[in-house]
Amino acid sequence: MKKKIFIAILFVSIMALQGCTAVYEDASDMAAGWKSKVKQISVAGLRTMTDSGENIVIIDVREEGQYSEGNIPGSVNISRGVLEESIGNPEFWAEQYMYPPEKDSKIIICSQNGDMGILAAVSLAGIGYKSILNLEGGYESYLKQQN
Repeated sequence: MKKKIFIAILFVSIMALQGCTAVYEDASDMAAGWKSKVKQISVAGLRTMTDSGENIVIIDVREEGQYSEGNIPGSVNISRGVLEESIGNPEFWAEQYMYPPEKDSKIIICSQNGDMGILAAVSLAGIGYKSILNLEGGYESYLKQQN
């Protein structure tokens, strides 16, 4: 019982220290609050970058099952729940036959509809990544432009 009370107090304290100022209904609601702080890229803009051979890292933050059903060629799947843990992990990137992105690497975030991508971009900026773009409309938008 004491442990549960301690955890509850710890959680409330952390939220207060981080300046929690709102209650969100879902990820879309939360993403809306951060959208103005995240640079967006359109599917056409992404296509221009990939066609020109620009050095970018495309990170798909959807769950593994969604990613395996379809993804942007050349993207790397790092589920949103493990993004901060995996982004700088050399062992993870070795499994992808890639080097970990540098803090100034251009990173494009892809999520299902763009909302989780906004949250992922904010999180990556918080740990020092400087050039992060969120794919507007996410994978859903990418699929629409492929047809």
